[in-house]
Amino acid sequence: MSAPHGYFHTVGKIYEFLVHLAVVLGGMISLFWLAGSLFLYGQLGRPAWEWAILVAVSLFGFCWFCVREFKRRKLRAAAGKPADEDNWGEGREELEIHLAEIEEELSEARQKETKGMIEKLEEGREDVLSQLEGLELEGKIEELHKLRDEAGAAGRGSEAREYSKKVDKHNTQLKERGDRLEDLPPVARTFAYGMLTSFIFCFAFIFLLAPLFMLLITVAFWEAWTGVEGFRGSAQLGEWLRAPGGMAALIATSLILACVGVWVVSWHFSPETPKTGKENR
Repeated sequence: MSAPHGYFHTVGKIYEFLVHLAVVLGGMISLFWLAGSLFLYGQLGRPAWEWAILVAVSLFGFCWFCVREFKRRKLRAAAGKPADEDNWGEGREELEIHLAEIEEELSEARQKETKGMIEKLEEGREDVLSQLEGLELEGKIEELHKLRDEAGAAGRGSEAREYSKKVDKHNTQLKERGDRLEDLPPVARTFAYGMLTSFIFCFAFIFLLAPLFMLLITVAFWEAWTGVEGFRGSAQLGEWLRAPGGMAALIATSLILACVGVWVVSWHFSPETPKTGKENR
């Protein structure tokens, strides 16, 4: 059962935005922690040279990591894949590989004469063949759409109408198969879209839990620093934060988290590396 490309495009854009938002927020909060911990250390009344050394070491470590990650990102970008990827071809290839595996297992099951396994594998083979047939029809429709648009742009109206008839014919075949969500009855279609959308968005909001948790920790540390009794143990945490050793440990932890944040943001927004023929098999 497949959904139309327009649905996946819209939902995919929203999902992508939520994931991007989670990654960016996490990176910004980690940087805020580093800057905030350095600022608060300066409020402890320690010697200026001590604070300056901490700032210099932290900035040097952070900048060194950023430069190192920037060089690695350039290498990944040089090996990046082209923007237009044949997802339909990849899906078909994966199904063909799966079909070959089923055929091999089916041959072994027939030699061993295991009737139950044979029936199960034959059902799986029919399902994969049906999916391949549906993918082939969708590929033909997509190709016919392109040919129709090209013919219309070139002023070949009769040729464009012929392509439109072929598109309608293949769409009718797809509708008769009932493999697409838009071919379901209205109530079932609405329910299916709702369930699929809820699942996708729930998965996206899981990514948002990380920066939200970091925000809660930030509020807890701020309440402990200002002396507000916001939660149990805030007084003990405040005393630990006002100790030079505790604040130094917080700076070191914040520096590590800031570097991790830079790495996550760079990895998330860097171009993907192309798959080799060996990896696809």
